[in-house]
Amino acid sequence: MLRSHARRSLPRAAIALAIGAAPTAARAYEAEIDATTAGQAYQLKGASGEPILSRRRVTQTLALGVYDIGDTSNGGDGPQISFRARLRLDADFGMSMEEYALDRSSTTARFVPGLAPAPVDLMYGYLEARRLAGGTVTLRVGRQYVVDPLGFYSFDGALARVLTPAFVVLEAYGGFEVRGGLPLSSYVNEQGVQRVDRGGYPSTGYPSYEQAAIAPMYAVALESAGPSWIHGRVTYRKAWNTGESFVGGGGYLGGPDTLGIYDQRRVSSERLGVGAEAQPLDFLDLRGTAVYDIYGRQMTTIEGSAEVTLKKTTFGVHYDFWRPLFDADSIFNVFGIEPMDDISARVEVDPTDRFSLGADATMRRYRSDDPVDASRGSIRVASSAGFGGDLRMRYVWPTTRVALTGSSLAGDEGMRVGVDAALSRLFLERWNVDVRGSVFRFEDKLRVDAEGQTRSATSLGYVLGGGYKIDRDTNVQLEFEHDMNRLVGQRYRLLALLNVRTWL
Repeated sequence: MLRSHARRSLPRAAIALAIGAAPTAARAYEAEIDATTAGQAYQLKGASGEPILSRRRVTQTLALGVYDIGDTSNGGDGPQISFRARLRLDADFGMSMEEYALDRSSTTARFVPGLAPAPVDLMYGYLEARRLAGGTVTLRVGRQYVVDPLGFYSFDGALARVLTPAFVVLEAYGGFEVRGGLPLSSYVNEQGVQRVDRGGYPSTGYPSYEQAAIAPMYAVALESAGPSWIHGRVTYRKAWNTGESFVGGGGYLGGPDTLGIYDQRRVSSERLGVGAEAQPLDFLDLRGTAVYDIYGRQMTTIEGSAEVTLKKTTFGVHYDFWRPLFDADSIFNVFGIEPMDDISARVEVDPTDRFSLGADATMRRYRSDDPVDASRGSIRVASSAGFGGDLRMRYVWPTTRVALTGSSLAGDEGMRVGVDAALSRLFLERWNVDVRGSVFRFEDKLRVDAEGQTRSATSLGYVLGGGYKIDRDTNVQLEFEHDMNRLVGQRYRLLALLNVRTWL
């Protein structure tokens, strides 16, 4: 989408009433509104052809940004104040009441705890002040998110960044994790735990769904702000669980055969992350990340990559170690953990500005470190490897783009191989057409079908779409998708999009 940019300076008295400033200050502001409406109608059918699930969803997002709030009489060298917010409504008119309303008089197999027909989510909404204290301090208050070596994190609270003379940024933030089950919160930060509002649930019903409660947290970080060719960041973050938590089976509160309630503040997560990237030479790019779970006392993420670009060719290697993470309340912490290693190499070639080719090779290894005899410290170590790769091609004309991708991954437990093709074309500067298709074959040797044979199928899918650009800030898009295989039957989806952006 394109932006139309227009600045409006208001009379001093009007600005004084609007933002509470002194009437003698020269002020201006910019306001941006971005709205997206997406309507989806999709249906999943089983192998017999009977509908299993039908949905009619309308997702509406509305974003507001207000910039340059405050005194601009100094030419913009002073503090910069802005406000940003994005609200999302995700309504589904295809739900039946028995899916989200629990009937106490009978037990329904279709009831889904935590499901709501029209949840409203405040994705973010914060007031930010930059360039305070001579340009060294940034403050942010409200619902916000950070992305750092520990990953994506959303919280309600305050954040402060201070640039020191040593070209190191000190950062601290704290407040409460954004969690599902709380007002205006459909996002779930925690892993391995489902939290909902249990107000209408039986006291002992659905024990795997815990009562949603606030989760205090804080974090501190150091980030480099020196030479542009190198950047690093270290983050420490800790969060606590509050509210009730069901326990049982181990006799902790209710005995070996009954449920008990644990209701004290306890650690939810405590992690340390380090990330760095450097470009010591124009053609060399280095990146690395490591995350240590202090609560679990183990490494959970190790990533490293190197890329070399010579003229129109890029070579890269990447290593990724990942161990599943869980909230400290999650029962998954008592089971064996199976980490995964990925090692890959890739090459990208751009013979011309329009034509590009790419390929990569991957080796993926799964490991098991389940204890066999805890009393003797015996550990069973097993591993399984899978090998695969991709081949990619893309060609771009002034109004047309064609892309073709083939991929495969195979190992002891199964395989997946297939191809994707996509074509997009622009007509008369306003109309566009998109066509995509895919064919994939997969085998899952760990599961069998009703006849006792290896679970396998060939999946076919295609997407037909088109759109129209109404003006510089508004466009509409319509897509139809159809996927099918012998295991899941037929799946249909119709998607309509309306995007509007304007500046006031």
